[in-house]
Amino acid sequence: MFVFSSTLLAQSADWQPFVGAEQLADLVGGATVEIRMPSGDLITAVYREDGTGTITAGNAKLQRTWEVVGDDQVCYQSTIDREENCYRFEQNINTPGEFRARHLDGETVYDFRVVDGMIEPLDEDERLSGSGSLATPSVAEIAAELSNPNTALGTMNFLLDVTSFKGDLPGAGSASATKLTFQPGMPYPLTDTANFFVRPLIPLVIKQDVPAAGGFAEKTFELGDIGYDIAVFNTSSKGIIYGGGVAGLMPTATDDALGLDQWTLGPEVVLAIVRPWGTLGIIASHQWDVAGDNKDDTSITGGQYFYNLNLKAGWVVGAGPTFAYNHEAASGNKMTLPLGIGLTKTAILNGKPWKFGVQYWYYVETPELFGPQHAVRFQVSPVVRLPW
Repeated sequence: MFVFSSTLLAQSADWQPFVGAEQLADLVGGATVEIRMPSGDLITAVYREDGTGTITAGNAKLQRTWEVVGDDQVCYQSTIDREENCYRFEQNINTPGEFRARHLDGETVYDFRVVDGMIEPLDEDERLSGSGSLATPSVAEIAAELSNPNTALGTMNFLLDVTSFKGDLPGAGSASATKLTFQPGMPYPLTDTANFFVRPLIPLVIKQDVPAAGGFAEKTFELGDIGYDIAVFNTSSKGIIYGGGVAGLMPTATDDALGLDQWTLGPEVVLAIVRPWGTLGIIASHQWDVAGDNKDDTSITGGQYFYNLNLKAGWVVGAGPTFAYNHEAASGNKMTLPLGIGLTKTAILNGKPWKFGVQYWYYVETPELFGPQHAVRFQVSPVVRLPW
């Protein structure tokens, strides 16, 4: 097993080039590279003899390829941005079991020691960086994984939505809403390709105008109805994500004007594709009222469609607008459908990945009486260590 760690470039005459295509292939092929982060997280990289590799960070598995170039370099590529990173190796002539991997940028050096077939780090101070390393994922690889609906990474998602409205009700064009939603993502891995999700959606209404006698009333700092879904997602060998579960809503709103006053429940399904260039898919559910004080029938089909295009350096173009079709509403007031575009950036802050994003939604279909017209969503999502 190979364990690499970063260290400063040492000034020593004890190192000589470790060259030869066959020797380098033997050194890297079949190697397992382990890094223990200062946070306690363990990141593992496996480089197989067939030129493929896998970085395991948390429970997420990120794919790479590698090859020996000439007789003195080993280069790897992420399957996401295809950026090539190359290293030359050196061996300590006084201590044959010690090696050094030097990146061609001339700034990054990884020292490791072989002891009875095992590798011990010479320096424990390894951290995540934008470009990644032999053992750690790049920010582009992490960004692509965070765009995957079946990701095994844990996140704390904070979503701030600012919405303007329109409609036939007098004063509808002046109505607006600001809402902060918290949605933790804590997937539990069932297999290498399947994850179990329990995801609550907790909305805090900072300010919202609601229809009232004589116009609109402003509601501030109220809890809305808490939504949730419980599902299993699986990714096939061809990169197709499929699965499903149940979705529902709990009547937790602290003001009747901000909730349904009903318990709702129904089936949920997901279908998506994951490719090196990005993701494309839809999550949809249908919910009926199953209990509550509101005597009106509820039958709503809703969900989220999403697309993400992976760029360089952790940038992703994409959006995930939410839609709904209220089967019980009057004609002209059933459909709510936005088109969306957005940009996200994944960055490494103090050794931890964070995702920042903004989206704009324009509603091409909205209830005629009163519905949203424009929305802007801001997102902040730190990646967290899962307890399992």
